[in-house]
Parts: sequence; C-alpha cells; structure tokens
Amino acid sequence: MQTSESLLKRLKVDPEAAQLADFPFEFDTLVAAFGPLTHVEPVRLASGAPLDPIAKDHSGGTYFLCGEGDDEDRPVLFADSEGSAGLIGTNLRDALLLLIGLPCADEALHWEKEGRIMDEQALQALRDEDDAEYIEAAELEDLPGMRAELLDRLGLGPLPPLTELLERARAAAALDPEYVLVNEQGNTYRQD
Repeated sequence: MQTSESLLKRLKVDPEAAQLADFPFEFDTLVAAFGPLTHVEPVRLASGAPLDPIAKDHSGGTYFLCGEGDDEDRPVLFADSEGSAGLIGTNLRDALLLLIGLPCADEALHWEKEGRIMDEQALQALRDEDDAEYIEAAELEDLPGMRAELLDRLGLGPLPPLTELLERARAAAALDPEYVLVNEQGNTYRQD
C-alpha cells in the first residue's frame, strides 16, 4: 500500500507528476517551493487537532492533513477561499484518487441524496460530462491520458471502479462533521 508520505515525496521528487497534479487536477504542491503553504486566512480545527497544509488549488483553496497519527491515515480536508470546507478523503491516497479519478464525486453524492442511482454507468456519464466541460474550458487534448499518467507516476493506477471511488467519497462525508474548520474570529466554515 502506498503511504501518503511517499505520495507527497513522489510529488516533490517527480516534477512531471507535480505538474500534472497541479494542472489539470488542481493539487498544487509546487507552491510550497516559494515559501510556507498558508490558507487565505489563519484557520484551525475546532477540536484543536493538528491541521497541516499540503497543497493549494487554483482559486485560493487549501488541502490539509487533519488530526494526529501517521500521514497515510490522516483525513484530507479542503477549504476554499469563500468559507466552505469539507473532507475529500479519509486519507491522502483516497483524496488523490477522488481528485484524479472522480472529480465530480460531490455532484454524484448530491444526486444520490436526490434519489438517483449512481451505478458505474451513471458515474461514467457524469465524469464524461464533467471532463468534456473541463477539456473545452482548459483547451486540453488528452485529459484521460493525463489522468492515467498521473495515476501511474503516483503508483495509484489502475483506477478502481468509479462506484468504489464513490464509496470512498461517502466514507469521507461520514467523517465530515468531526472536522469543523474555524477562522481566527471563531467563525465556522460551511460544511458542504
């Protein structure tokens, strides 16, 4: 099993993997080379547990490892720059698999709550639609190839079935209420 420590190390020592993680998957670990990784404002977990920034996205959001223990077992929380936060993985491996393999997991969970059955075919269609929009907006030629290459470089390939990835997203969502993010003024980030 790949540990998150070695995943982060791979992103540090493999510039091509780091560049792919940053674009198109918006998990930017390269920004740490320019100074300490910080969020748009000072934040902490309401529980007082450790909160360690590990990457940024392109709109000012920050990815954090939460709680204590070995990095491979720590949940990953994403906080955007607009005051929302939520767990995206029960550990870094799951978070990266979701970011790379099923970036529309939140939308799929929403559709499930609305009563839709999100089987492999429905998830594939949702991801294909999401990918098509992103390919057009970012003018990409081969998003599936980029996905496969990053998974391979990180030792995460082949991608598990999308239904398995959705199960991992459900597991993170179930932990979400335990990881409340607050700012210096004591204001709680919205949990989506």
